[in-house]
Amino acid sequence: MTPEELRKQLDVLLEAGDEKALERFVLDHFTEFPEDVQGKLALSFYTDALEKEAADGKVMDIQEKGLETMRKLKEMKEALSSKEEKKS
Repeated sequence: MTPEELRKQLDVLLEAGDEKALERFVLDHFTEFPEDVQGKLALSFYTDALEKEAADGKVMDIQEKGLETMRKLKEMKEALSSKEEKKS
């Protein structure tokens, strides 16, 4: 493909919003892009991966905090149950 054809196809995929198709196209035609564009594409893939890792880390933090809260609630429930049993 010519650089112009590559650019047109990129534009079509960007407008369609299909990230997977865009990624596949870039990977399939990576060596056909000019070197400066290859560098920009590589940087873009790298930053996207970092952003996804950061988002995944936030989700994991939220999940861990949720589990810790559940453990505390369970302990409180057990303490209340134990207290009620002692009253009986």
